[in-house]
Amino acid sequence: MADNGASGKLTIRLASHGDYNAVMRISEGIYAGTDYLPAKFHSWIDNPDVTVFLATVGDQVVGLKASKVMESGTAFITKASRVAPNWTGQGIDRQLSLHLDTWMRQNHPTVKYKRSVTMSDSPRAESLKRKMNFIFNLPLAYYQCGPSLWWRQDPDQLVQLDTTGLPDVVPLQAADDDFCTAVQKWLPAEACGSHDGKPIILVDWDPYTLSPANLKHLQKQRALFTLKHNGESSLSIVASNPAPLGTQLCIDIYARDFPTWKKHVLKHLHDASIRFKSDHICAKMFVGLPELELDSVHDFCTDVLKMDKIKLSDRDTRIRADVFECEL
Repeated sequence: MADNGASGKLTIRLASHGDYNAVMRISEGIYAGTDYLPAKFHSWIDNPDVTVFLATVGDQVVGLKASKVMESGTAFITKASRVAPNWTGQGIDRQLSLHLDTWMRQNHPTVKYKRSVTMSDSPRAESLKRKMNFIFNLPLAYYQCGPSLWWRQDPDQLVQLDTTGLPDVVPLQAADDDFCTAVQKWLPAEACGSHDGKPIILVDWDPYTLSPANLKHLQKQRALFTLKHNGESSLSIVASNPAPLGTQLCIDIYARDFPTWKKHVLKHLHDASIRFKSDHICAKMFVGLPELELDSVHDFCTDVLKMDKIKLSDRDTRIRADVFECEL
């Protein structure tokens, strides 16, 4: 291992609240100011379903791997991965992954599968393709705006943009099998390619099986909404958290067409503008729509809402998230 200003053996240990500043140092500047880790770190340490491991050399933190047990204890997902910039390319992430897998087998014997999600066309995506089964991917629209934007100053002006004629988006009440079957129609067929053949949705990067149990679990943490029209149902899942750039608004929408998507987005941007009136807002939106309608989504965000696209890397023009799974 190269000399990076620290000496000693690589050690992997569980993280604690006292590691916050060290973790922030190795995460500085990533995700264009929209990093979720500063807001999530302490709650992850306190969450019995979340495990955060750190790789250290001496007293220096050089890597992090966070995971969460889910699906009634049968699977775990990778929540976050970090390697200090001057320690990349030295196998630290791989050692963290191997350590995590071993720890899961010993401490959660009911866990049989692991899932991971990452940006398409990234080095991590190419690495995961060699180790795990690729299931499917979803597009991600990532936009930002400041509080001086015209509709931020007067959120009620967003009502004027609603030309859909559709009924209101309302809180989800009945998260039952019938509702899940209705929403599944708006997912790619490949979303049912997991080990059990059940559909997967992305909820702020986390791959959940679309089931009544999971939706009811999510309702305890997030706001779930639906729009029902002509016998069809759509789903949006909304949460917010602070980020270095401002308030990050996470909106996941599974709908049949662009007008339905638009109705959901206008509702959530209106509510967020009232709640976070003076904040810079970063809207991260997973888009469960047919491929041909994605241009309408991006055109609406840029040309109508006048939001600025967030560029996460030099590669990204249209961001997609790849979902992977394999046996533990």
